[in-house]
Amino acid sequence: SKLCSYNCIYCECGWNPEKPQGEFVDKHLFFQALEQKLISLLESQTPLDVLTYAGNGEPTLHPDFPEIVLKTIALRNNYFPQKEIVLLTNGTTITSPQIKDIVLQIEKPVLKLDSAIEQTIRAINLPSANFNLKNYLEQLYLLKEKIYIQTMFLKGNHFGTNIDNTTNDEVNALIEQYKKIQPKAVMLYSLDRVPPLSSLIKVDTETLRSIANKIEAAGIKTIWV
Repeated sequence: SKLCSYNCIYCECGWNPEKPQGEFVDKHLFFQALEQKLISLLESQTPLDVLTYAGNGEPTLHPDFPEIVLKTIALRNNYFPQKEIVLLTNGTTITSPQIKDIVLQIEKPVLKLDSAIEQTIRAINLPSANFNLKNYLEQLYLLKEKIYIQTMFLKGNHFGTNIDNTTNDEVNALIEQYKKIQPKAVMLYSLDRVPPLSSLIKVDTETLRSIANKIEAAGIKTIWV
């Protein structure tokens, strides 16, 4: 079942279960399945875009994640040496030196920052009680110029709390942090699939474009869809 250190109100995997069931995928089964898939793609001459870690929740929570990454790199180098590996992570595990080191061996590590305001990030991401935004941001500063940042923009209401991270205050706070993090690029997006919280509203293209322009004007490369 889903396992994540966040419980984002927009997650396409749905809400976290109260009591997660099941076990992590065995690393050896994963290695075998990945190699078979890569061989199949080669034999069928099927184009491969990238290799992406996403997971049913937070991929870096797998106890063998560092070993899985190293093996994936080896298999990629053998079968598709020109293709990049991407990691989609909420970033909460980068306090671990082992995770931080392995994340930096991935060509495109994409870490999440949906708000630079504590109250908003708690409303959107519903992190665990011990989450501290200041500490998380300080970890991101240590990865300066080595990572990508992904930000979900949305509007809605959750248990009577109005949520909108597209306001000037929100965007300005994000830009202030983007400048300190100095990511390779900031990836901006809004809702694309049905979220678990039905009251959420997708941000329109014009609003997203306006936010992207403002971030670009601050000297930060943006990618948005």
